[in-house]
Amino acid sequence: MDTVRLKLINERNINSEVKWIPDGFHFLGHEDSLQRKKILDKVYQFFDERGYLEVTPPGFDFTSSFLKYVSASEEARILKSRDLSGKEISPSIDLTLQVVKGLAGYSVKKGNQKIFYTGRIVKDNFKKNADRREILQAGAEIIGHSNANTFKMLLTHISELSLTLGLKQKITMVLGNTAIYSQIVESLGFSVADKNTLSQLLYSKEEKSIREFLDSRVKKKDIKEILLKLILSFELKEIKSDLLAISKKYKMNLEHFIKETEDILKYSSHFKNLDLCLDYSLIRDLDYYTGFVFHGYYDRVSYPLVTGGAYDNLFEKFSGEEKRACGFAINIDIVEEINRR
Repeated sequence: MDTVRLKLINERNINSEVKWIPDGFHFLGHEDSLQRKKILDKVYQFFDERGYLEVTPPGFDFTSSFLKYVSASEEARILKSRDLSGKEISPSIDLTLQVVKGLAGYSVKKGNQKIFYTGRIVKDNFKKNADRREILQAGAEIIGHSNANTFKMLLTHISELSLTLGLKQKITMVLGNTAIYSQIVESLGFSVADKNTLSQLLYSKEEKSIREFLDSRVKKKDIKEILLKLILSFELKEIKSDLLAISKKYKMNLEHFIKETEDILKYSSHFKNLDLCLDYSLIRDLDYYTGFVFHGYYDRVSYPLVTGGAYDNLFEKFSGEEKRACGFAINIDIVEEINRR
C-alpha cells in the first residue's frame, strides 16, 4: 500500500496526459461527488420553485452550429471530431445556443418559456497543463422577452441563488449594453469586420490600439471621444450627457437604453449581496448578444462566476419565429472551489 501511495504522490507532478486522464478533465472522488450533488440538488429545487422547466442539452452538436454564432476567439477553442457518417461534431462550447436551438425545434410550443439546465461546456484553453477544459454550468433562459424588467428578475434570481448556494461575499456584477455600441458604430457606417475589430479592442481596453484604429477610421471627433470614454467609464453619470448629446445630434435612440440602464442600476441597489457597476465596453459577440450583457465576479476568482445577456435574434435564426430572449449561467466549478475554502 505504501508503494502505491508513493507512486501516486510522484505522479502528481507528471503531466496527466501521460497518466490516465487528459489535461483539463477532472475525476471526482467520493467527497467531491457528494459536494456536487448537494449543490445541484439546491439548483434544481431553486429553479423548480420559481417556475422554470428543466431541459437537457446534448453533450455534442454539429460543429457548424457553434461556428455560425461564436466569436473568432471562441471558435479557435472548439474541439472537433467526426461521427461515423463523416459529419463534424463538437462537444458543447455554448449551452445557451444549444438550448435555444432545441426549443426552436419544438415549433408546437407557443408563448413565453422559462427553462433551466445543467451541463458541461468543453473548451481548449491552449495550455499544456490545462486547469479547466471541462466546465459544469447551471443556466436559466427566458424565451419571449428581454426588457429591463426581465433583467431585474434575472438579477433577483442571481442574488437569491448565490445565497442558496452559501456564497457569503458580494458578487461584483459588471453590466454592459451592446446596443449602445451598435447604434454608435452604425452611425459611422462601419463594416461588420470593423465593428467586430473595434468591439474586441474595447473589450480588451487596449487604449493605444483603440486610438490608432479610431484615427484611421473615424473623422467625427465627438464620436471618437465617446468611444474612448467607454473604456474607463464605470458610472453612468460620467458619460450620460455625452451619450445624450451624440444621440440627439446623429438621430440615435440612446435615450431608451440609458433610461433602462438607470432603472436596472436603481433597482439593484437594494441587493445586499450584489454590487452592480456599469461598463459599456463589455461588448461580446455582436451577432449573438443584442442588448444588456453582464459578468459577475466573486472575491479573487479571475474567471466570471456568472455570465448572461440578451440574445433577441438567436431563436429566430433557428426557427424563423421572432422571439426576444435572455438568460444567465453560473459556473458550478467555481462554486465548488469557493465552498472548499
